[in-house]
Amino acid sequence: MRDDIPQANEEPVYLAIRRKICEGIERGVYPAGSAIPSENQLAREFGTTRRMVRNAVDALVEQGAIRRVMGKGAFVVPDMRMDDSVLGGFREAVRMSDGVPSVRVVGTSHRSAGPYYAKIFRIDPHDTLYAIRRLNSVDDAPVSLESTLIPVKFFEGIEDVDISVFSLYETYEMRGRKVVLAQEKIDVEAVGTRDAGLLGMRPGSLALVLESLSFDASGQVIEYARSLNRGDRGGYTYQY
Repeated sequence: MRDDIPQANEEPVYLAIRRKICEGIERGVYPAGSAIPSENQLAREFGTTRRMVRNAVDALVEQGAIRRVMGKGAFVVPDMRMDDSVLGGFREAVRMSDGVPSVRVVGTSHRSAGPYYAKIFRIDPHDTLYAIRRLNSVDDAPVSLESTLIPVKFFEGIEDVDISVFSLYETYEMRGRKVVLAQEKIDVEAVGTRDAGLLGMRPGSLALVLESLSFDASGQVIEYARSLNRGDRGGYTYQY
């Protein structure tokens, strides 16, 4: 095993590891959304310890280039600089408010668009929609239950994306359709027994209902979302 203490004019091991990862990202060896080699793989390649590798990756996590997910690995973060033309979804909004977001998928399915959603998405009624139902939490406290519909024809293979690692907005951009506009409608309704249980509310309690359409740069609707939101857990700001 090579000595982790560099000799004169020798690049420190942790810097060499960090440089290799950065170069791999720049050259597209590790594209946005992909996993970088494991700590064990990098330790073997550089003849060093997992601790040394972890220190190198930690620096990239702090820079925002890598996202580490417990039990899954470390992933390349897409370059989504927040400006007037880039919108943020739930996780981005919570992070900007200094909260810690978490998302749990409680169900997925496929369905035909039908006349109603075909009109919204400007697709054929027989086209397939991918439906995702998620429980969104801030600092481990549930704040909203969100149901999302996405035309599969716009994002082939989106069913295989692990949205516990990357948000849907990040996924859309990685696949060439950045969200640039969102329209939202607000209402109030009583929460049913099942939804109340997930949100930690009493059945019949009132929740804020948000319905939103997300558009790409061409003006195409690429996402429909409807969420039930608790009104007693503070708030977070979306960019629209």
